[in-house]
Amino acid sequence: MRSMIVKVLLVITAASLALFAYGFTIGVQDVLRPQASNMPKPKEMKAAAKKKGTLQIVSLGDSLTRGVGDKEGIGYIGRVRNSLQSDYKQKAALTNLAVSGAKAPDLIKQLSDKGAQYSLGQADVIILTMGGNDLFPGWESLGSVDFTKYRPDTATFQANAKNILNQIRQVNPNSPIFWVGLYNPFEDVPELKGSSFIVVDWNGALEKTALDYKRVYIVPTFDLFQSRGKELLYSDHFHPNETGYSLIANRLLQNIISQLNITGKEGVK
Repeated sequence: MRSMIVKVLLVITAASLALFAYGFTIGVQDVLRPQASNMPKPKEMKAAAKKKGTLQIVSLGDSLTRGVGDKEGIGYIGRVRNSLQSDYKQKAALTNLAVSGAKAPDLIKQLSDKGAQYSLGQADVIILTMGGNDLFPGWESLGSVDFTKYRPDTATFQANAKNILNQIRQVNPNSPIFWVGLYNPFEDVPELKGSSFIVVDWNGALEKTALDYKRVYIVPTFDLFQSRGKELLYSDHFHPNETGYSLIANRLLQNIISQLNITGKEGVK
């Protein structure tokens, strides 16, 4: 009887050792030769879904988003949509809610509209320009301003920018927001010397505000237009021309495809 018990214990011990050895071997293989997971990453799942469906783009802002100065009439926002469809094979629908001449308080009021809220709630991508009309005084007083001493009300604009972002996030908590920064259309005007510093400071305040929000990206344009006003501006010396809008569109597009993980027809982001 005793010998039988000993034999049973030996069998159990041998089986346990064999099971341990098998588990140890599998564990080592997983470390030394890890197998790629078949589960798609969340970002890849989102990109694949957008590739199959239509990317809903909603744009807000002022005359820059309306495309004033562009003889083709599509501005930077139309160029972004066209490029997404032709170069990246991504279907895209555009709802442009921008209003020429709008200032930040005007946009804040517009965001309380149920129609605007509905459009923003459906958006996969939200794009806006705002601040140029808030920063610079009107044309009637522009020539009499000493820009070496002029200081815009940046604090009020930051408060308005937070209000704008808060309202957008109330109806759309997750979609990326691309806020196009300002360039200086007056740097080559001797009478308006000193305006570049003001624009840079203004853009910096906007970038600081954006840090408090997830998926809010400031798209810089100041460097694109620096020392190229005659080449890139419309005849009003304020809005971009076709070339200027194309530069803005290209930079914005690179931000969008990077954040949404959209690949081009040759697989290049």
